[in-house]
Amino acid sequence: MPHAGEHKPNDFTPVVGAMMLANHVITITENANKFPDYTEKERKTEDGATTIVVIQRQDSLTNWVREQAKAIYILTYTANEINLTKQPWRKQERLGKQVEAIRLCGEHLAAIQLCQRHYHLSSKKVKYWGKKTRDLRNAIAAWHDSDVNRYKNI
Repeated sequence: MPHAGEHKPNDFTPVVGAMMLANHVITITENANKFPDYTEKERKTEDGATTIVVIQRQDSLTNWVREQAKAIYILTYTANEINLTKQPWRKQERLGKQVEAIRLCGEHLAAIQLCQRHYHLSSKKVKYWGKKTRDLRNAIAAWHDSDVNRYKNI
């Protein structure tokens, strides 16, 4: 049984949705054949032989979508941890984290489109991933609007 403030695993909240999106992105991007985070370059040796050099890239599109998904999760998680009943002075911090998570969901949708083109993803996979992201963005926005109304007198 969950403790106070915790959710059962099947409760859909923005925090759970963000965790599910992050898990999805981490899982699908573990396939290095589909989501490379490296660059291969051919190099010629002195004897004329060709070798392939693999260079890990921290700025790869794969790493970018992973970092976005993780950031969305951390923002929603940490916003949810701010208890405005006990810490009303943190209202703007909580609302700001929600707004940033909403913005990042929009950027994540743009990144998904790039992934489709560069990693040749199927329309079905992109549609599923995009729907998860849009649904999450809408859930965070509804949560934000609810908080604005609920805590307007703080």
